[in-house]
Amino acid sequence: MDVRHPTVRRTWRARLPVEFSHFVLFDFTGHFSPASLDTTTDSRWIGRSGDGGALFHADDHNLEADVLVALHDTEPHPDGIDGHSYSGTLRTDTGSLVLAASTASPGDITVDLPAPGSYRLRAHRQPDPIDTSLGDEARCEQWTVHLWPDPTTT
Repeated sequence: MDVRHPTVRRTWRARLPVEFSHFVLFDFTGHFSPASLDTTTDSRWIGRSGDGGALFHADDHNLEADVLVALHDTEPHPDGIDGHSYSGTLRTDTGSLVLAASTASPGDITVDLPAPGSYRLRAHRQPDPIDTSLGDEARCEQWTVHLWPDPTTT
């Protein structure tokens, strides 16, 4: 059993192009818009979440994001809580989220949660880029997004 994440129910992984410095984990078939999550002018933000899902901000110099989403039964042990992390809550109408580039890409994937409702999340962006598939000058970020049911709504 993994000591750091003993309650992992399922994982998903995608490599997405970073467009307009962000990517989303969002319930596009629900009643919400990701535009309502982009409410800051601070260029140092890591994430925003709320009704419909979450919006994640990549470093402006990186062109690709390698994202691991892990669904847990309960809150996982914190990893990498520092200036590269975000914690919040999201609410989904359908329980079906899309991990996607801003304008959609072939790498977009569906993240099917067990049920509609509220989920807690913790996202961590690794500070050092990794190799990318986009060419010599491109950089890729590694992200981990942990999700678990919001215990305050059950």
